[in-house]
Amino acid sequence: MTNTAYEILAMLERHFEESVTLLKQLTTCPGQRSDILIPLSNELRYVRAQIGYEVTEQASDFEMERADHWGRIHRRFEEWLKDPDDIYLHVEEREEQRKKKGLAPRVIILPWSYEEEEKLLAAKRVEARKKRKQKPKATASKPPEKGAKAP
Repeated sequence: MTNTAYEILAMLERHFEESVTLLKQLTTCPGQRSDILIPLSNELRYVRAQIGYEVTEQASDFEMERADHWGRIHRRFEEWLKDPDDIYLHVEEREEQRKKKGLAPRVIILPWSYEEEEKLLAAKRVEARKKRKQKPKATASKPPEKGAKAP
């Protein structure tokens, strides 16, 4: 089984911390120069931080690309799910918030009734049918011209 970069980085960090702890213990031993060992332990921590930065930066770039890709797919799906009439509910909610804050309304929301809208649409359909029936037929014969002999 292979380890991921994050797992390897976690193991590396654990070993670096163990090394720093061992260096601290070494400074307490007689005859050791703590003025040299403490800066070396700081160097060790600096190297650990640089490694962590490099690994996570590469992983972050990869994750950002994936997030961008899947974010686009998610937005398309959200758009597909969205009801076009939801905007009216959002505007109505926003206007209520403005009213609570004491701000002037930006839009005027007219009362709406499903039944009334259906009546209007039905009336428009009836009128369109009437117009189609009233159109004169183009295939009707022409009246004879003046001066022409009748058959």
